[in-house]
Formats: sequence, C-alpha cells, structure tokens
Amino acid sequence: MSKQKAVFTRLRLVLAAGLVALAALPAALNAAPTPPGTENMTLVGNSDSDGTLNTDMAFRGNLMYAGQFGGFRILDISQPQPQVIATHACNGPQGDVSVYEMGGKRFLFQSVDAGQTAEDCTSATAPIDGEGHRTGYEGVRVFDVTNPAQPLFLDMIQTACGSHTHTLVPDGQTVFIYVSSYPLGIGITAPTGPGDFRPCAPPHKKISIIEASAPGGTFQFDLSEKALSDDTAFNRGFQACSDIQVFMPKDIAVASCAGDAQIWDISDPANPTSANGEPHTHIYSPSATDQFEFVDSAIVSWDGKKLAVADETGSGVEAWCDGAASQDGFYYFYKMVEPGDPAPPLRARFTIPRPQSPETCVSHHGNVIPVRGRDLMSAAYYQGGNTVVDFTDLDNVREVAYSDVEDATGLADSWATYWYNGRVYANGGLNGRGATGNRGVDVFSLDLPGLRKAKQWAHSNPQTQEAFQVP
Repeated sequence: MSKQKAVFTRLRLVLAAGLVALAALPAALNAAPTPPGTENMTLVGNSDSDGTLNTDMAFRGNLMYAGQFGGFRILDISQPQPQVIATHACNGPQGDVSVYEMGGKRFLFQSVDAGQTAEDCTSATAPIDGEGHRTGYEGVRVFDVTNPAQPLFLDMIQTACGSHTHTLVPDGQTVFIYVSSYPLGIGITAPTGPGDFRPCAPPHKKISIIEASAPGGTFQFDLSEKALSDDTAFNRGFQACSDIQVFMPKDIAVASCAGDAQIWDISDPANPTSANGEPHTHIYSPSATDQFEFVDSAIVSWDGKKLAVADETGSGVEAWCDGAASQDGFYYFYKMVEPGDPAPPLRARFTIPRPQSPETCVSHHGNVIPVRGRDLMSAAYYQGGNTVVDFTDLDNVREVAYSDVEDATGLADSWATYWYNGRVYANGGLNGRGATGNRGVDVFSLDLPGLRKAKQWAHSNPQTQEAFQVP
C-alpha cells in the first residue's frame, strides 16, 4: 500500500470508529496562552466541549451552530463568552452543519459520513462485518431548529457514499444542497444504507444534489446526482469531492476534489458542473515536484478575483508544519478565472511559519473577512492553531495574526476558524490525536487596524459566500 493510501485508510478508520474517550480536564480560560502563544489575537471566550470531536460551524444572527461527531451545539454568541442554549446528541461523523430559513421555519442540515444503525438520533456507528464492510444509514440529517432550545429531528436524506460535507446554494424559498462524498477505506464497495439503497464504490465520480423547500413549514426534498468529469490521475483511485465553496455574486463554485480543484458555473444550480453547456476549469498540482496531496477546501476573495485552495496533506492525522524542507499543508493562491478558461498559474503558497512537529498540523477550513480594499482570511491549522493571512498582494502573502492556545482547557486543535461579525471563532479538539483536551469553541478578538469597517452579516454558512449582508 502506498504512503498516501495508507494515510487515507487510517483517516477513514478514525472517522468510522467514532469517538475515542479522553479524560475531561478543568474548564479554565486563560487569556495569556503559553508558548507558542499569540500575536494580534486575544482569546476572549471559550465553551469547552469534551467527549466528542468538534468540527464545522454555521451562524444565524447571534446564534452559532457548532457541529460535532456526536451531534451539534447551539450557542448564544451575543457576548464574547458564548452561552450554550442546547446540546443535541446525535451520533454521526463528520458533523458538517449549515442552517437555512424557509417556510417560516429554520432548518439545520448535518452531514453523516459513516454508516449508522438508525436514521435518527438513536443511532450508533454500524459495526464492520466479516468482509470488512460497514453498511448503514448515512447522508444528510435534517433538523427543525426554529426553537433553538429544542431541536427536532425530521429526516435523513440518504446519499451515495454518505455526506463528507455539504454546501448550500440559496434560491429564495428553495435551497439546493451540494453533497460532497467519496469512497475511501472500509466499506468502499458496500451500500450506504439498508433503506434507500445508494451504492458506494470507486471511482464514484459524482455529487448528490438535494433540492429542498418547506411550503407551509413542511420540509420536503428531491434528490438527484450529478456526474463529475475526469480529474487528475493523482486521485486515490476515485473521482469525488471533499468540499465545495460557492461564491454567489458570480454564480461560481470551487470544488475541492482530492486530486484537483474545479471551478464550476452554478448559474443553473441544479446543473452545477456544466451549466449552459460551458465546461469547467481544473486546477492541477503546480508541478511534478509539488503535488497536491488532498485538495480539501477553498475560499474566494470578496471581490471574486482571487482563489485560495487548501491542501490537507496527510488528511489531518500527521505533522506537516515542521519548519523543514518537507513542510507542506499549504494554501495555494491563484487569480480567479471564468469556468471553462485555462487553469490559472500558481501565484503564491502559504503555511504557518511556526514549526509544530510532532503536533498534528495542516491547513484546514477558513473564510475571508468582509472588509473592502484588503484581502484577509482566517484559517484553522489543527494543532497549529489559528492564523489570519493577508493575501491582498499575491507577491507578499503573509501571516498577520495567530493564536496557538495552550492552557488548562487543552491544546489548540482547530478544525475550522471563521470570522463572523467582529470576532474570530474556532471549533476544535479532536480526540485520539495527542491533544490534552477538547477545547470546543474558542472566541478571539482580532487586533488589526481597519476592521471596524468590516461588514456585518445576518447569517453565515461559511462554505456559501453571499453578498455582504447587514442585519
């Protein structure tokens, strides 16, 4: 087995195995982290969350929806110190969340990427059979969170190979949900569910699309699949996506599909990869000696002119920020092109400049701060903590703030780091990877000039970049 395949098989084992218990540590907040410390970021709040893996986030008004492998939490973030409104237990890796309002109600969608014994929240991760397969229910769970104190499970929409992540494409009282999934490791030839049969076998080569609405407040959906075109041969034996970023002002999406990044036209949201007969653009590895390991996610500058692609080397289970020549885990920066145009040349690379070995460290989820005239992005680096990068000048991409927290709550281990309405939020703490405790949600102030003019949002699903919205 190659090194790359071994890494990704190990990752699937981690995801499929579910939770690894850690002893809870005292929930103490220390605004002065021990080395490697902080610069231009101040820890102002924390909501500890042990016993589960903490993942992605979504925001609506003064509420945060924090995903977990074990369900999700809803927190009031009107003050720097977040307050937990609800903790909703519902087993199912990997917990990617998004929130949307339609039909007078608020719905939360959550990705499930390992077979479950039940569709609802009575489930456990299904066992592995004698042939090494794991069958069970997986896809996208739907919850009514209109009353944030009492989330209500509504349905599970089973999708092929489950749902590693999902991305919302708003369309008024309808929302399209692009489901990214892939076959990897245990169960790659098994069905994803005993109910609505959705085969999961390489090369996969598709995404699932859910078209959801709620006339009169009653949730309903249609499910379809969309074929993907060929990507690079360096794709782990499958052709499928890990995550999709949509940029609504220009009706484009950037799909992170393991072996390459793809720029799609989504002006017809039901037909995202070749709308209006236009082909889409592939961005392959920059060179034969600088290969993408696993294209995980992407973001677009708010003027739509720049693109950053995250390469999750080692899939978040290895140390790739060691400060040596082998250092990897880069964000790759490009000028944006129209779907169907030739791939743009690489303009810059960035990874955090602080050696982290032997800590698990690699680039992961972030977003762009909505301030005009300057391109600033926040990003997570697992145990490398949190960074803010200035990529206004692609000839001088540099870190301008960071926080790598180490205190009584635990070590930094950030899955996602997002700016939202004046603060930076990180969700993380991944059991079984050497961390001393799960931090849950960290809240930071960002001490940089000019941010008072940053726009405010009424809501944010970070993988869905909408026009600036003032609540």
